[in-house]
Amino acid sequence: MKWWVARTALAVLVIFVVGFFVIQKFSDDQMVLRMGDQAFNVTIARTDTERQRGLSGTKNLASNRAMLFIFPDNTRPGIWMKDMNYPIDILWVSANSQIVHIVKNAQPSSYPEIFRSDVFARYVIEVPSGTIERTGIVKGDLVVLPSGL
Repeated sequence: MKWWVARTALAVLVIFVVGFFVIQKFSDDQMVLRMGDQAFNVTIARTDTERQRGLSGTKNLASNRAMLFIFPDNTRPGIWMKDMNYPIDILWVSANSQIVHIVKNAQPSSYPEIFRSDVFARYVIEVPSGTIERTGIVKGDLVVLPSGL
């Protein structure tokens, strides 16, 4: 009888540990940021490879979704529309979470043009085209980034 209890306890522990890592991975990649009164579920691009790929090759971006690019230092990150299938709005955000530059309605056909802020930024956010107009977000607004960044 004791072996059955030990095996059950071990199985529960394994399920708990695996579940924890699955939840942790999901929470790392899918978080929420806020701009104005709008909340966006974000996919985070932290590595050079993730930042280079961005939204390239994706079919669309839902109105409540965004991609957040995190750069290790303040820089003037360039954004291209390589292999994009739809237009987007692009926002550059400073280390103190202030929007410092906006490009509206960046078109896939603009590639190989590189969009870049004139000032340093730590983050770039890509949202569906029309989001800036629809929400009234402007340069100087603050962004509430996901906690733990």
